[in-house]
Amino acid sequence: MKAIIFDLDGTLLESMHIWRKQPYEWDSIAKAYKHEVVLKPGVFEFLSALRQNGIRMVLATATDRHLMEPALHRNKIHGFFEEIFTCREVGSNKETPLIYHKALDFLGLDKQDVWVFEDAYYAIKTAKTAGFKVAAVHDKWVRKFSYGMHGKIIEKEDIMEFADIYVDDYCQLAIDNGQLTVTMSPTNFRT
Repeated sequence: MKAIIFDLDGTLLESMHIWRKQPYEWDSIAKAYKHEVVLKPGVFEFLSALRQNGIRMVLATATDRHLMEPALHRNKIHGFFEEIFTCREVGSNKETPLIYHKALDFLGLDKQDVWVFEDAYYAIKTAKTAGFKVAAVHDKWVRKFSYGMHGKIIEKEDIMEFADIYVDDYCQLAIDNGQLTVTMSPTNFRT
C-alpha cells in the first residue's frame, strides 16, 4: 500500500446523523460541521501511523468543501491530506468511479498500490467494481441510509460481497512498513 483514498462522512467523521433530516437544513448542517462533528474512534492515531509510514492520503467526499473543511481543521486532520476531491468539483457522484480515478491520477500511482476506505454500500461497490482494494468502515447510520434493490436494507454481509476488509473502527487497524494489519475476527475478511 502506497496511498489511501478516504471517504469522509461515516468513514472518518461521525457525521451521517446530521444528514438524516430532510429537507436538509443547510444552516444546521454547516453549524454541525463547524462545532459538533467528531472523528470516529482511532482515526487520528491511524492517520498519524499512515503518515509515519509514508502512506499518502487524499479525500474523496460527497460533501461540499465549504461544509466539511471546518470539521477537518477543528479535528486537526486537514494536514494529513494532500488533496481533497468533492463530487461537486469532479462533476459526478460516487455511483460512478470518476472521483476515485481523479484521486488516483493525482496520486500518480498504480491502482494495486491504492486502497479506498468507504462506509456506504454503493460507494464500496463502485470502488471495488473499478478495481480498487476496498476497506469498508462500519457506520451505524449506513443501515438507515443504504438500500439496495427493492428497498432491502443493506447488511454487513452485503457490504462484504465487495469489500476486501470490514472494520468496526480504526482501533482494529495498524500499518507497518506499508502493510495494513487488521486485528479482528476472520469474518471481517472477504473470502
